[in-house]
Amino acid sequence: MTHNLLAGTGNVLRFPFEERARPTLDLMRDLAPDCRVVDLTAEAFDLPLPDVDFRHRVDAETAEHILNHIDPRPGKARNMALRALRDRAVDAAVQAARAWRRASVAADDARRHVAQARTDGGYWMNGLRREALERDAAALLLEAYLQCEAAEGVARAVRLALGGEEWIPFDIHREAETLFCGSP
Repeated sequence: MTHNLLAGTGNVLRFPFEERARPTLDLMRDLAPDCRVVDLTAEAFDLPLPDVDFRHRVDAETAEHILNHIDPRPGKARNMALRALRDRAVDAAVQAARAWRRASVAADDARRHVAQARTDGGYWMNGLRREALERDAAALLLEAYLQCEAAEGVARAVRLALGGEEWIPFDIHREAETLFCGSP
């Protein structure tokens, strides 16, 4: 296993708090894979890409679930049910991201062993193991991305419900207008 050094130092180990921290939306966003890396990895390993509107479909499905299965009366019970719904999605996303990161580190270690063996003039016996580790890490990357996107969709629907706002489908143009020009 490699040692994770603090950036800019050669002798200070970094403790990966993200492996032990309680799952939150902020932690999930820190651990979530970059969509550009997801696209490149899916292309490199010939894996199917998720639909572009996946997060928005989950958002709509969650809003429908809230409407049909959670008590509409405001109060502590409703808020707890909504937060539990969000927390389950975030927890699954954080666990998937952690699994991807562990698999990625294992694949990187294997890649380094192969490179070191070639430098030493030998060969590493488990070259096929390296390829399997890389493919597993790629599959876990896509799974982590899907789980994080799903959690973002659930979080949006829950945020609107907790705020007492009416759920409306996500519209990129309306969101951009609100962001850049203020209220539409």
